[in-house]
Amino acid sequence: QRFLRAASEVLKRYTITRTESDDDTATFRITGGDQAYTVTITGDWSALPRCDCPDAQRNREATAGFCKHVIATLLSNDALRHQLLDVIL
Repeated sequence: QRFLRAASEVLKRYTITRTESDDDTATFRITGGDQAYTVTITGDWSALPRCDCPDAQRNREATAGFCKHVIATLLSNDALRHQLLDVIL
């Protein structure tokens, strides 16, 4: 269900902008919804992706923090898309 929401809502209506980047971490700003959120992803997968939205915070144990914003960010980024395999597997 989260993948469908990420594809139908976030990828179609929101803007995902890379705001910071270094060798290990990329930060993205998600805008277009009621509120802007920040997604942080480590390129080497040394930490789980993080989003500051209420859903990611509230359901961290059940979803490992993979809210629709994190999923959409990973889907939209060729270099990070492989990390979605961990969600599926």
